[in-house]
Amino acid sequence: MKKFFLICAAIFMMSSTCAAENLKFIDAMEDTGYYYDADTVDIRNSNVLSVDMAVIKASLNRMYVYEVRINHAEKIYEILSSKILSYDTRAEIESNNAQRPPQHYSNKSEFGQMVRLILYGE
Repeated sequence: MKKFFLICAAIFMMSSTCAAENLKFIDAMEDTGYYYDADTVDIRNSNVLSVDMAVIKASLNRMYVYEVRINHAEKIYEILSSKILSYDTRAEIESNNAQRPPQHYSNKSEFGQMVRLILYGE
């Protein structure tokens, strides 16, 4: 009975973690999918937003989650932190809280298209 309770508790915890995500599909290439978590979109003003983005590699059973800050007016994004998770269990394998240097993007780049999708649903 105790073992059954522990299994039920583990399933509940895993499903509640998954339910907290509101992943929206952006694009896919072969076995890799690109998503953003709609529940994490935070528009601080008309030009700056933060969002969690995810890259899911099905063949590796990995989910790469990036906390990203985007300055849409200046066409700059910064990765603030990242995590590597086991996709099926969402167990954290590795994390990195080191902020990366800002990167530029153009409207026609893949990243620019992702930003438009997040902001405008286009």
